[in-house]
Amino acid sequence: MGDWKTPKRELACQRCEKAFEADEKFFSMLAVEADEIRRADLCRGCFGGNEPEPETIWWRTLHQPDRKRGLALDFEAIERLFEQLEGCAEERLQRLRYVLCLLLLRKRRLKVVRIDRSGGEEAMVVRRPRKTVEMRVVVFDLTPEETESLRGELMALFEGAEDGEPMPDPLPVSGGEPSAAGE
Repeated sequence: MGDWKTPKRELACQRCEKAFEADEKFFSMLAVEADEIRRADLCRGCFGGNEPEPETIWWRTLHQPDRKRGLALDFEAIERLFEQLEGCAEERLQRLRYVLCLLLLRKRRLKVVRIDRSGGEEAMVVRRPRKTVEMRVVVFDLTPEETESLRGELMALFEGAEDGEPMPDPLPVSGGEPSAAGE
């Protein structure tokens, strides 16, 4: 499947570089750029209440260094990431999108419209309940190892990194003064 860096949660704000304290609220952001997922984590002051560009996926989170890690997902963020991954050519991202689709199907946030077996590949055509826009998702026959690897990547994307783990290049964060509007 090739090497693919999973951007993990930072332990400090990427703009002011202040380390997050235990139980501090901060903002995490993901963006899909050129078949790559970029991430940024900002403290409340640096985020400043300014919502990023519409194509950026963001959510509020809480720094809990002593909490036992587990896969607890924000399904609104999962839906936005699923949408942002549409059209990505990187196979690893297509596999991740397939797993996200399965999660959204299980939670009834997507419905299968039909199975498409054209172009030498199998795909599910899905849509949101009560919506008409259809999305095509390539189907992969994942091994248990691949499934576990993708699960780990989802945990890293949404839950963060362990102390001492290397961090990939973050999402570029624009400078400027935050607005006075709070959270």
